[in-house]
Amino acid sequence: MNVDAPGDIPSVWPDLPAPYRPEQFLDIIADCAKIDRALLVPSATMESLGIPSLDMVDILFEIEEKFDVYVPMGEEMGNIVYLADFVTMLADLIRNGSTPPETA
Repeated sequence: MNVDAPGDIPSVWPDLPAPYRPEQFLDIIADCAKIDRALLVPSATMESLGIPSLDMVDILFEIEEKFDVYVPMGEEMGNIVYLADFVTMLADLIRNGSTPPETA
C-alpha cells in the first residue's frame, strides 16, 4: 500500500461479514499487547502502535485459537500498514478458512 497517496489512510473500519466485528479483533490486540483500547483506531499504523514482536505472536495465536484459522506471518503481514488493513486481512482469512500448510 502506498501510504503517501491521499485517501489511502482509512478512517473507518472495513465492513465485515456477520458475525465478525472489528471489536473482536481489537479486544484481542488490546489485551495481548496491553494497549489502551482508545488507541486502536482504523488509521493507527502498526508501527505507531509499537507492538513488540512477541506480543504480535501472542495476538496471532489468540486469533488463530478463537477463530480456528491459520494466520501466516509471511508476505501478508509484511504488507500491513494500518490497523484497518490488519482487521481486513484477518476477516478475509477467516472467511476463506485459511489452514496451515501441510508439513512433510
